[in-house]
Amino acid sequence: MALQLEYFDVTDIVLGDRTVLEGGTLVVDQDRLRAHLMEDDHFEDVSLHVAHPGDSLRVINAVDAVEPRCRLGNGDHDFPGFLSAPQTVGDGRTAVLRGAAVVEVSEPVPGESTYWREAFFDMTDSCNGFSPFSDLANLVIEVTPVKSIREDERPPLNVFEGTPEAVSLNRAIRMAGLKASVFMASAAEGSEPNEVATFDLPSRRNTDLPGIVYLYQLAIPYLYGEIVPGGGAIGGPAHLPTLIHPNEILDGALVCGWNAIACMRELTYVAQNHPIISDLYERSGKDLEFLGVVLFANGDTRESKDRLTGHATTLARLLNPDGAVINYAGGGHPCVDTMMICQKLEESGIPTTVLSMEMAPNPSDSGFVHFVREADAIVSTGNYEESYDFPEVKSVLGGTALLNSDSSPNGPFSYPLSGLLGSTNQFGFTNMTARSH
Repeated sequence: MALQLEYFDVTDIVLGDRTVLEGGTLVVDQDRLRAHLMEDDHFEDVSLHVAHPGDSLRVINAVDAVEPRCRLGNGDHDFPGFLSAPQTVGDGRTAVLRGAAVVEVSEPVPGESTYWREAFFDMTDSCNGFSPFSDLANLVIEVTPVKSIREDERPPLNVFEGTPEAVSLNRAIRMAGLKASVFMASAAEGSEPNEVATFDLPSRRNTDLPGIVYLYQLAIPYLYGEIVPGGGAIGGPAHLPTLIHPNEILDGALVCGWNAIACMRELTYVAQNHPIISDLYERSGKDLEFLGVVLFANGDTRESKDRLTGHATTLARLLNPDGAVINYAGGGHPCVDTMMICQKLEESGIPTTVLSMEMAPNPSDSGFVHFVREADAIVSTGNYEESYDFPEVKSVLGGTALLNSDSSPNGPFSYPLSGLLGSTNQFGFTNMTARSH
């Protein structure tokens, strides 16, 4: 199951009257793309903007970010479950516009849960390195929902889930980003890529190298168009863990599912460029052998956590690994599931490394909700409770106000890194980390 990613480097995006990739400049036919997005009856209006690195610009009310990509030779497989039938992806050829991103923004509607909705990033030089999107050429899609959705006074169902109309709107906003992604990437068809990378698991086990399995804790994404719930959140009991080919994740099978805390939101862009999977592939055949991926969500009772973590451990052991990597999706009690799997793997003789962001409001806090003695190899991707002083910027895209601050969105203001899109994400797709002193 070999996947070829053909990378086309993009250094700038320009709105114009045609869609073409010229050198490193992507020209986007703004009228055609806007008309394409306006076919969705959730939207009263859609506007397109470009955010360049170094601009004195802040993007707020972000929903998702997507890397422009399209399947080559079989376009009916683009983002399966959304833009095509839910057919398996992960093989063949896919065009990638490296250096570009599509970011959807929209102010929340009354029926939507805003508990974790705050999500922004800056394009200023002073914020480079805090968010992976600060140094990309971003096409920002600003969505205005239709009046009936904007004026619906019904409250959200809970902190995870809004009214059916709000949930449908958020899916439509994400769909707009996927449509724009394919629209933009199609400009690369027929051109010579800057780089081609092939991803494929070995057909036979090399016993001279340590085999490594990756256990991927999910934070309620869409998998082939169907939401994968965590325990007690959006859709009921968590799915049982499952084996998946890592190529499927890199090739659009996973799409951001809900508006979790911005720093750790399971963004489509990050899944497409999953750093753990990418690094394991890079090292496979050199100093380790990449065996595969186990997807798992969290339970919401002790019984369900025992059931799910036991099943995840069994699936991992079926691959006969010599070591394991596991990420904590973050937020609270999902940490229990991560630590339980770590403990069970270690007890089985499989050394396990945990990747996690920290939640530490003060130096005396451990940074973790739960801990086991067997978790003796932990990599921190930073503390999302750490506050940062954001500078004043000239312009703002995505709305007129921050959700959890009375300060002007133009700044200056102080805000925890939790509100910064992708800042301390749990997969290490960031420059953030933490050190012990």
